Amino acid sequence: MNTPAPLHIFKPGRQTAMSGVTLDFTDADLAACAAAYDPALHEAPIVIGHPKHDAPAYGWVKSLSTNADGLMGEPHQMDVSFVEMVKSGRLKKISGSFYTPDAPANPVPGVYYLRHVGFLGAMPPAIKGLKQVEFAEAEEGVVEFGELPAGAVSRIFRGLREWMIDKFGLAEANKALSSWDVDWIQEQAAQPEPEVSPAFSEPDPVTKELTVTPEQAAALEAENTKLKGLVAFAEAEKKKLLADQRHDDHASFAEGLIADGTLAPKHKETVVALLDFADGEQVLEFGEGAAKQALPTALKGFLSELPRVVEFGEHATKGKASAADAGGVVDYGENADPERVQLDQKIRSHMREHSVDYATAANAVIK
Repeated sequence: MNTPAPLHIFKPGRQTAMSGVTLDFTDADLAACAAAYDPALHEAPIVIGHPKHDAPAYGWVKSLSTNADGLMGEPHQMDVSFVEMVKSGRLKKISGSFYTPDAPANPVPGVYYLRHVGFLGAMPPAIKGLKQVEFAEAEEGVVEFGELPAGAVSRIFRGLREWMIDKFGLAEANKALSSWDVDWIQEQAAQPEPEVSPAFSEPDPVTKELTVTPEQAAALEAENTKLKGLVAFAEAEKKKLLADQRHDDHASFAEGLIADGTLAPKHKETVVALLDFADGEQVLEFGEGAAKQALPTALKGFLSELPRVVEFGEHATKGKASAADAGGVVDYGENADPERVQLDQKIRSHMREHSVDYATAANAVIK
């Protein structure tokens, strides 16, 4: 059997739906329809007429595309008997059925989505000017937009059954389409049509609203407020704990600077407050590139490298320290700063007068 040519399913312009509603289709609408088509979500069957349940299927639309003529469909897995009917001229026209962009059953909301492609017999389609369909090489198909009148589908199926009997015999025809099936289709066609929303949309789903009493709403609101309060309290406690830990670390660092002689005791609280500020919830960064570091780390490095508060030209030896502690004379280096020498002498005088250590005396004199 020859490979089916693409089916001309739809063309742009103003079209009339089965419900009588007039709709405008642009080239962009058809391009969006083709791009959204995904057989994994919903593979549009090829059917006879416009059955409500998209069955039975005589083939499937593999993919959609657009060209200058409009929307094209690539058919595949076609039923051999169905193809023979089309080639014999029994089903010459095609009509597309689409989900509207806002239909609840639309697999891709927001665009027109192809639901099925229906082949029609004597009933002319709603859209004129589509190309004739044939299952032959280098030929394109016809797609129409409309709904068959009541009884047309049953007549098509009865004609299909008669053709199958003539072609394959009664036994084979009964296997594919029995007279009972045709009678059932006719009975369904005679049933009154339910009210439907225009332009191919599925019935809106029934939604059930949950009712909440004022007392229940107030209880839920109170519980929600309580939970928010507990979360806020836990966050505040966590922040306070971290802040206390950082403060203790900064105080220990400052005390270490005092012990090393690079920070006067009176400046301890200032240094601790400065480090607390720099080491807040949002830590600032200092420097660029590889030298970039957190501001608290940079400040600690800077403070650690400061010179001693009192520093002389040479360090005191053990003997000199013993002499100083005993009130003896300290030898200063030749390049010692006179002001620092004078300050050292005042500190040592304070030590002798008050019997305190050097750090305590220095703290008293520098204040």
